[in-house]
Amino acid sequence: MKKDSIFKFGKIILSLKNFNNFFKNRNNKNKKLKTSFARNIAKLEKYKNLIEKFNQFKTDEFKSKKSKKTKNVKEKFPIIQNLNFKSKLESKINKLKVKNFNKILFNNLKYFVKAKNLQLLKINKTNKIKNKYSQKIGIIFYGEHNLILLSSTINHNNQINIIGVTEMPIPTNVIGDTLVEDSNELANILLDSINLLDLSDSPLLVILSSSFFNIHTFLVSDLKQISANDSKVKSKSPYLPANTIIDFLRISDKKLPEGLIRTTYSKQDFINSWTDTLQIIDQPIIGLVPAAPHIFDSITSQITEETTFLIDIESTTTTLLIGSKYTALQSHKLPFGFSLYISDNLEESNKNYFERVLNSIQIIINDSNHKLPKNIFVMGSGLDKLINKEASLPKRFKSILDLNLSEYTYLPQKMSVHELVSNTINSNIYCLASILSSCL
Repeated sequence: MKKDSIFKFGKIILSLKNFNNFFKNRNNKNKKLKTSFARNIAKLEKYKNLIEKFNQFKTDEFKSKKSKKTKNVKEKFPIIQNLNFKSKLESKINKLKVKNFNKILFNNLKYFVKAKNLQLLKINKTNKIKNKYSQKIGIIFYGEHNLILLSSTINHNNQINIIGVTEMPIPTNVIGDTLVEDSNELANILLDSINLLDLSDSPLLVILSSSFFNIHTFLVSDLKQISANDSKVKSKSPYLPANTIIDFLRISDKKLPEGLIRTTYSKQDFINSWTDTLQIIDQPIIGLVPAAPHIFDSITSQITEETTFLIDIESTTTTLLIGSKYTALQSHKLPFGFSLYISDNLEESNKNYFERVLNSIQIIINDSNHKLPKNIFVMGSGLDKLINKEASLPKRFKSILDLNLSEYTYLPQKMSVHELVSNTINSNIYCLASILSSCL
């Protein structure tokens, strides 16, 4: 593949290249105070001044730490050159020996960070994984001013155990509608939760809301070059050209008459604001990924349909994905979410929301050759807000919770840390476990 056809925005694996050194160095670092301690002493009035000084110290510490970081993000996350999907992966990994780990690099719109001399992972297939081995992994999910952080373990059979959960609202002065406004404060919040969940020595998987991304698929023959500079690629971006970051995924299979290029668009300043935050946290990052496409690919790997429809329900938006395993995948943004329909009568709220979704889908497919499938799959936080025992999904809609996308355990009553602001986040837990399973 020619150099000018190489994917410019490839995969981000932050400091994952040398786990042995990482863990050794971690033991020598000063441990930060956990939020549980801070929260307890904050209740005492006599510690008020101490808490104020402690918070100021943490802010100053992060500012000082950030100033010592490389000012140019490109030096930290340089551009990967000559990256060929499923090519030779150079480097060693001794700690994270999870089954199918190489899927991290090749499974769907991945890591929106400029990279140049990034050391890629190499899986040593000759090393057998011990049956009792499990790896602790932190999962960060952000969407619509709500942050969820999970502590989980995963074993060689891809069985996931959720062992701790925190959920918190994020104010707009920390994360706005379009980007992270205060990377230091967000890093401070994340580090408090990381310490609380005992994830200081664990790699992190960062999952961002589907609403921050747009997807379009091209035939390979339609593009002059697989590049963000291609005129057809540019024409499908919903963002300003100077503020667009693009990731490409080549899809090829014997059943495809020709290859497909799945193209994912996001705002560059939004992605950069998150990578700035991750630099401050300074822990190994498995990846920075959007939510819905991984769930979509997991569904199509199990369900055989001519066309698959998936909706991701959020508070103010609904993301619709239409495609199949061997055809183009497209995303559509519906300008409404569950919050517009929430009322005291949940059954009525449920009915009104899904009627509008169905009407919107019908309008979209009227201009294409698609037909309504037997099932429209549903994911997202809206499942917890619109569905209960009295108000089930209407005909044609099917929850992804009814599919076996991942094997996981989630027992809140047995967790030492389980702090929520929502009544339930069961559907989000299922989605995050499924995404982790698809990445590893």
